Amino acid sequence: MSIDASNFIFKMLQMKILFTNPRTNDMLLVGDPILVVGMLVLYAYIVLKWGPLYMETRKPYSLKGFIFYYNIFQIVSNAIIVYTLTTSGWTTEFGWGCEPVRYTRRPIDWRMVNIVHWTLMLKIIDLIETVVFVLRKKNNQISFLHVYHHISTVVVTYICTKYFPGGMLSMQMIVNGSVHMIMYTYYLLASLGPKMQPYINPIKPHITKIQIIQFLLLLTHQSQAFSSSCDIPKIAPTIIVGNLLLNLALFLNFYRQSYSAKKIE
Repeated sequence: MSIDASNFIFKMLQMKILFTNPRTNDMLLVGDPILVVGMLVLYAYIVLKWGPLYMETRKPYSLKGFIFYYNIFQIVSNAIIVYTLTTSGWTTEFGWGCEPVRYTRRPIDWRMVNIVHWTLMLKIIDLIETVVFVLRKKNNQISFLHVYHHISTVVVTYICTKYFPGGMLSMQMIVNGSVHMIMYTYYLLASLGPKMQPYINPIKPHITKIQIIQFLLLLTHQSQAFSSSCDIPKIAPTIIVGNLLLNLALFLNFYRQSYSAKKIE
């Protein structure tokens, strides 16, 4: 069966099952959105209300060992995601323009689907970071930016996994995974203690700059999906671009507040 014929058949199947992707609908946490929604509601309740109340009369936990190995886990996991995505079409079959999702079960397309699902699992694991802030009584780090960024990332990745696991929408996972490799390397060095601070403190503002550049690059790339000639349901880029714009605004505001010339002086 040709790729075009397979794409047509799977698109017809999508329409019959409310546009879900038949390749991912039976995967862990994908079939029923109520599971992910419930996890996010529980996450918000724990980090915003129950957790701070629980820790109010308790001493902060150190968790140095956990943080060290968690950062290594994140570096390795994001490296695997970036490598697998780039070798699942981006270095062989995809261009930098409009690339619709492929609904075939070819090995290369199936590999893309599986790594997109793993990215969703990793973004859910990322929620642990805020719980660590709570247990260490770092409540100043539990900002609206932090909580929104984690929740929105899970939501967008879930939508991509359930409905659009591949094509040009997967580029955001490549860029984000690359940024996270840099970010968690910085966190790993920071977890080694005060002796590393003179070396890594000058790098800290640049981490936020890299995140801002990430959003600008993705906005430019993902906006191509709005073209009438691009065969992608417009709801996908609407959600993704809207989320990117809000994250960009929040990170720009954070950068101004944290690293303005006045504060640096």
